[in-house]
Amino acid sequence: AVVSTQSTGSHRDYVFLRKTKLISEPDRWCIIGRSDSSESVDTVKSVVRVEQYEQTIAFQRNESGSGTKVFMYYFDNPGGSLPTWLINWAAKTGVPQFMTTLKNACEKYGQ
Repeated sequence: AVVSTQSTGSHRDYVFLRKTKLISEPDRWCIIGRSDSSESVDTVKSVVRVEQYEQTIAFQRNESGSGTKVFMYYFDNPGGSLPTWLINWAAKTGVPQFMTTLKNACEKYGQ
């Protein structure tokens, strides 16, 4: 996936693997993503390849069975230099906005 970050002056390129894994109990599952350093995908000139990326999203049905608990771990080393305003935006707005979108999607799932 190529992520457009024109406001920072460069694009980022992600090559990653993603899998879904059921945990020992049927009401728990994870989606796991991590960067893939295989040579099978050519690099693109003027695009920064993100070499370090990890994401785990774990889902567990809550005790009452009427909802789902969600845990997310995310690590991304975008490489190069990023402006301070972008880092602040990601921490204050981008991540909370993503979590709200994820929450809304979970609430609408199955409707």
